[in-house]
Amino acid sequence: MRKIINYHFILLFLVFANTYIFAQKPNLIPPIPTSPNLPMQTIPSAPNQVEIIHTDSIVVISEGNLQKYRLIGNVQLRQKTSTMFCNTAIYNFSNNSFEGFGNVKIIQADTVTITGDNATYAGNSRVAKITGKVLLNDNTIKLNTDRLDYDLNTHVGYYNNNGKIEDGKNTLTSKEGFYDTVTKIFMFYKNVKILSEDNRIVTDSLKYSTLSKEAFFIAPASIYNKNDTMQVKKGVYNTVTKVSNFYGRSTATTKDYILTADTLFFDSPTEIGILKGNAEIISKKDSVVLNGNLGKYYGKQGFSSMTNSALMRMIQGKDTLFLAADTLLSIENKELNTRRLSAYKHVVIFRKDLQGRCDSLSYSISDSTIAFFKKPILWANGSQSEADSINLRLIDNKVRIMNLSTKSFVITQDSAKNFNQVKGRRITTFLNVDSKIEKVTVVGNGQSIYFATDEKNKVIGMNRVDCSRMNINFKNNEVKRIAFIGKPDASLTPPHELTAEKRELEGFKWREKEKPTRETTILGRLSYYLKNTEIILAKVDSSKMKPVNRPNNKLPLKKVKTKVKK
Repeated sequence: MRKIINYHFILLFLVFANTYIFAQKPNLIPPIPTSPNLPMQTIPSAPNQVEIIHTDSIVVISEGNLQKYRLIGNVQLRQKTSTMFCNTAIYNFSNNSFEGFGNVKIIQADTVTITGDNATYAGNSRVAKITGKVLLNDNTIKLNTDRLDYDLNTHVGYYNNNGKIEDGKNTLTSKEGFYDTVTKIFMFYKNVKILSEDNRIVTDSLKYSTLSKEAFFIAPASIYNKNDTMQVKKGVYNTVTKVSNFYGRSTATTKDYILTADTLFFDSPTEIGILKGNAEIISKKDSVVLNGNLGKYYGKQGFSSMTNSALMRMIQGKDTLFLAADTLLSIENKELNTRRLSAYKHVVIFRKDLQGRCDSLSYSISDSTIAFFKKPILWANGSQSEADSINLRLIDNKVRIMNLSTKSFVITQDSAKNFNQVKGRRITTFLNVDSKIEKVTVVGNGQSIYFATDEKNKVIGMNRVDCSRMNINFKNNEVKRIAFIGKPDASLTPPHELTAEKRELEGFKWREKEKPTRETTILGRLSYYLKNTEIILAKVDSSKMKPVNRPNNKLPLKKVKTKVKK
């Protein structure tokens, strides 16, 4: 038994002795780059060579002429200012690369730390490919993905299999992305989302700065905040201040308004918007649309303005009121729930049953009154009205009362092309639901000319009446009754004695050619929307824009009853 034990001991001794002798032969083991920390020979290495700083053990891997080693336990490698850690690694000295397994960590210049399950590293190109549960941390953001390629030369990381970035209060996700750890700029592609407590951004491509917290849109995007939403083509949005500068057709939608323009600045917290180029401001509550090339919106103050080819559209039942001017203002009193629209310089108004021109205008939407200033002129169903100022009262979106003040003049044209005229200091016209005249009252310096006709609509004479006050009643656009308050000065002129001078009151001027149409009102102001977008409220169809036929009011004055009141 003792002989057998001695035999085995001698055999083992010979095996270990031969192994030791073999290991001491320098021509059989290639040089390994190392450091004094390793219990092995230190030899010089190239400047770009990956160095082994520490490993618990090394195993030589025989693969032809390749110099490869298995590093086992607490592996630490270094190249320039970058240090790599892992549990085990396959180190290829020949091509200056390694594969790391288990608890991989790469630290670059103490600024960027990348961890993962496994990694490959090409030392010559300095590109690392990390897989598993990958985390990049540069003390600014944290990037999570399951595969990351990181270039230590350019300091740029890339993923293409979904990534998640935590940047303070913002969480960003995308299918694909690039991150520059020096400039702190992200480039996101495919299914990009930015989420925070109070907003959400969705797009296909996005540039994002982790320093300024700004999102740079390079593709159409949607932004959802607590109090507004935005549709963007290009531009910049600050995720902290909620201030945006958009280029290309963009829209901001609040609770009560929709803002759209080619260039849009919008401050979400203060509700301030600046619109440039084909601008549009829509009041959803009042069905009012402001168009122009320069718009300003102050939501909290309830103030909006539009200049440079300004146009207002208001939906009134089945009709639309168009209002054009050099400047349009909308002022909302939120406490009283009222709104007033003002227009200045070269004001033009158009609706199927009402057209007009003036220097300035004020429209109170809450009480449905429109005031025209500085020698306005209005046309309504064949009648023409002029004065120093005119006030309209709308009931159920229909013109029902028209008040003319100072130098008032009303003209109507009958079917025989004669002009019936009423003139005075103040004139009030009452209209029915069909916008036809029911009654006209004149107060102060009243004058009138109306033509009497027979049953065949042939003129039998012209009545001229001067009276301080008078009331004229109509039915179906025909004068049925005239009441004079005070002593009238009246005369009847037979047809053969009529002259051009007698046919007209002083100051008479028929200005039919100046009457605006829908086309002339919106010309040059709404072309972009008619060609390129669906008009949200008015739905104006350019293919159906034809001249509007306006029937003339027939006012044959036959068998007119007159009454004088003392």
